[in-house]
Amino acid sequence: MKKGIFSRNYPSSPRSSVKREIFQSSALLALIVVAVFSVFLSTILYYSEISKAQAVINRTNRAVTFSLKAYFTEIINTIKVLDENKEVRDAMSLGNEARQRIRDEYRSFSNANSHITYLYSGYKNGLMLINDYTLPAGFDPTSRPWYQAAMAIKPETSIGLPYRDISTQEWLVSTSRALKNSAGEYGGVVSIDCSFEQISQLIAQPEEYKTEYSFVMDRSGNMVIHPDPALMGKSLQKMAESIRSANQGDFTYQVNNVTHLAHYNRVASTGWTVVTLVDKSEILRPIITKMLLLVGLIGVMAVLLGFVQGVLLSRRLSQPLVELGRKIKATIAGEVEGVAAYVYPNNEIGIMAREIGQLAEKALIAKTQELQASEEIYKSILMASPDDITIADLAGRIIMFSDAAPEMFGYSPEEGVGMLIMDFIHPEDHARARANIVKLLQDNHTGPNEYRAIRKDGRCFDIEVKNALIRDRQGNPYRMVLIIRDITSRKQTEQQIQLLVQQLELERDLAQRNSLTDSLTGLPNRRFFDNALRAEFSRHQRSGSQLSLIMLDVDHFKKYNDHYGHPAGDDCLRQIAQTLKAVVERESDFIARYGGEEFVVILADTSLQGALALAARISKAVSKLALAHARSDVSDFVTISLGIATAADHVLNDGSQLVSLADQGMYQAKMKGRNRCEVMPPPS
Repeated sequence: MKKGIFSRNYPSSPRSSVKREIFQSSALLALIVVAVFSVFLSTILYYSEISKAQAVINRTNRAVTFSLKAYFTEIINTIKVLDENKEVRDAMSLGNEARQRIRDEYRSFSNANSHITYLYSGYKNGLMLINDYTLPAGFDPTSRPWYQAAMAIKPETSIGLPYRDISTQEWLVSTSRALKNSAGEYGGVVSIDCSFEQISQLIAQPEEYKTEYSFVMDRSGNMVIHPDPALMGKSLQKMAESIRSANQGDFTYQVNNVTHLAHYNRVASTGWTVVTLVDKSEILRPIITKMLLLVGLIGVMAVLLGFVQGVLLSRRLSQPLVELGRKIKATIAGEVEGVAAYVYPNNEIGIMAREIGQLAEKALIAKTQELQASEEIYKSILMASPDDITIADLAGRIIMFSDAAPEMFGYSPEEGVGMLIMDFIHPEDHARARANIVKLLQDNHTGPNEYRAIRKDGRCFDIEVKNALIRDRQGNPYRMVLIIRDITSRKQTEQQIQLLVQQLELERDLAQRNSLTDSLTGLPNRRFFDNALRAEFSRHQRSGSQLSLIMLDVDHFKKYNDHYGHPAGDDCLRQIAQTLKAVVERESDFIARYGGEEFVVILADTSLQGALALAARISKAVSKLALAHARSDVSDFVTISLGIATAADHVLNDGSQLVSLADQGMYQAKMKGRNRCEVMPPPS
């Protein structure tokens, strides 16, 4: 092996001691500087760090207080709005339609406000109105904590009551208010539940200290919100006493014999106290570390000053150090052969210089070999990846292509180097791509991002791009790495799935429509009729308006089927259905096939006289069809019998009674010879 410039033979033991020459003049000065500056700077550092920690605690506490105030102000305002709703207050005396409107309003509020977990109202008669929640059997709202809390402080609002859900046992925070009905009595409670986890996130502000946390107490010192659910509802009387004696919100408090720095604020709208704690030992540890570091730095500085003084006293000791640095630089730069040999003094510095030089040569060779091996490994990984790995400068100009790029884009590595990233992206996606590069540089947004790419032959395909930055030793970015994957097949699969989902939704809607429609006549079927009658009868009960119903039946329809056949019978029913659609013109009226050859017409806001007039027009229109009926003993043509009933003055209790009366009227029309209309009055 060739000898380096540091490899001459020298005596291993120095004839003179640099330590003896320098230490005598510098030791006393160094000792004094270390002691004075250490005490002075350590004191300043201690009080500075304690003040900074208190400021951090105060800032976190104010942020939590503000968040809770804003959060519950919105919830309280929503409660007040619902309290002013007459239907919500009088829900016990309202019908199903009004209660459904209340549930719909609850759903609207819940959808509009992500803070609301459950919105509901409970009443003293056991009624519970809540949306998207299944109540357990035997549920009694008056026994629940939120109901009792609101009733206990009426007419004030109960805010922030923590309790467990009766079904899921999850922790919820309830805000509730007693409802006064139109009779002036408190008969119910409207309440909004918020997720404990969501509120816990409000108090989980970004902390600078690991042991920093916040919690909330009520006026009695009971825990309302705490990161640990096990402490919910627990009383902290000692904490309340410490808060009362605190100076401007700052105080110290011991938890399990551990001293904490603390700060508190009050939330005026709820009467809560927000407390933020930090373990004092966590604050002291970095202070002690910094103190030791300062002492060490000051000591080093003092020692250096002492050595400088020694160097000034003996300049002959400085030249070896200069030569040592020059020769180490030459070794690193690979210029060893052209450097003139320097004879070092036979002392500690001379021996150290020779040994460091020899170590530098060995380290440089080992480092070069290590870098070459690493470069080969990285290059193998880069070229073996099925994804394209491209390196570009910050302007977007490509510096290096991987082996996957030619197959993906159609450009050779020689063609790709020097091109811009945007040359490979569809022009319509350029603005989004540039915005994502800006986000990468500013916020280190690495993706993945999806774009439409363009091959060399002009064909488009879909790609997914993940980004990363290469930084220098100072942390400044100077290169971009783009990992590009062809996702064309995946996108096609996603589109096929989306089309399949759309087809399934269309089929579902068609099935739902068919379930409510008579397939023969196209009219609403019996199921649809029952729902419509319930809604109209409920409206009749609320408004007091008259509601009429016509039921009609084809005379001797069985004989018609037996004589002309079932296809002709089906056609007869279809023509009668079309006739009904033509005669019954009002949008508010409802026609349905009741069953077999029976049809029914619901006439909203229609008196008995109006129903009789419409029945006459229907009978006349059916006669004009002139459908031959050779087996009828009433007429040579198809005829119908009609029955009419009218609900007025709240005599009837439900829609089924109205249907029964109309059916009896139709039966009387048949008994009296058919092809006529009969009215069945309600019972007196």
